Amino acid sequence: MELLNALLRIAEEEGNLPIGYRMARGADRFFRQASALAHTALADVATLGLPGIDWDWALVHMHADLRRTYGEDFLDSGVAHPITHTLDLAYGYRCTAQVARRVGDTRLAAAFDGLAEHWVNAFDPATGLLVDSTYYEGGRWNYSFRLLHDMAARIELAGGDDAFVELLDRFFGNGAPPVKQLGEPPYGDEVAAGYALDRFEGLNNEPDMEVPYAYHYAGRPDRTSEVVQSVLDFQFGTGRGGLPGNDDSGGLSSWYVWASLGLFPVAGQQVFLLDAPAFAHARVRTGESDLVIETDGHVDRQPGEAPQYVQAAWLDGRPLDRAYLTGAELHRADRLRLRLGDTPTGWGRSERPPSVSNPPTNDQRTSRR
Repeated sequence: MELLNALLRIAEEEGNLPIGYRMARGADRFFRQASALAHTALADVATLGLPGIDWDWALVHMHADLRRTYGEDFLDSGVAHPITHTLDLAYGYRCTAQVARRVGDTRLAAAFDGLAEHWVNAFDPATGLLVDSTYYEGGRWNYSFRLLHDMAARIELAGGDDAFVELLDRFFGNGAPPVKQLGEPPYGDEVAAGYALDRFEGLNNEPDMEVPYAYHYAGRPDRTSEVVQSVLDFQFGTGRGGLPGNDDSGGLSSWYVWASLGLFPVAGQQVFLLDAPAFAHARVRTGESDLVIETDGHVDRQPGEAPQYVQAAWLDGRPLDRAYLTGAELHRADRLRLRLGDTPTGWGRSERPPSVSNPPTNDQRTSRR
């Protein structure tokens, strides 16, 4: 809460929520990277109902922040370039709508939800990818698979489950020859040549961190397992170069911890995607209680060995057929049990993680306890 209140204090003093660290008062040095980053964290806390923040005050600053810089173009035409800011701002409006609902302003929430639908303007239905634009440290493939608030509609825009999975497989190089590893940091033309491959380049660029979990929304958590476990095997180590890039604000190390636990938090949505953990047993402190994650069939894999898949799951003793937990479940449940094996089953394929056009049922919004 202290961190979020500090962000709001910056907004009060400087007129906007910060994107990155400020080297000088009012110097928005990272404006090209992203918009509305603080909105996701605020929405997560608001959805959980945690105390300690003046939500009316937060709503005022969140709303004002969305109208600055690229926000005016977004409001005027429903699109902003660089095109990634269209996705940022649409997501920011979705998160701000959640805070508006928290304070009981349903009319404002409905207006923000309408603006949040403009994410669709960023995509080309003919390709299923983002439209041509300029991109920060990447290309349109890197940015095309972020976890939006309406992944069900996003997948339909790409042509459905099979077409979306085919795009993801293409991005991760499934069935393609391996790319050349240079062994030294690339520069100049080498960087441009790498971007031109339109391939997953690891976790050294933040937009790629969540992409392996996009398979969940198309009913293929098994594909997520294959990619995530390969990343854990080959991109992290205990020696020199043990992180696959700059650990910006702890991003890479926290990704490793979540992936090793078999969980992935979808920021701003209070959804936690499930995968095979790297540990046979773990205990996670969630608020005032603990969540125990235990496994059957876990093996200590060596790098490059066949991945493990979740074949069945139970939450507090009850069968869990879906590959995700809500935030309420994660914080209130006592025990998550996962049966692992070396072949995928149909687990997690039929019931997808929630989207705006595919919301969770009432049973999924609360704990099963």
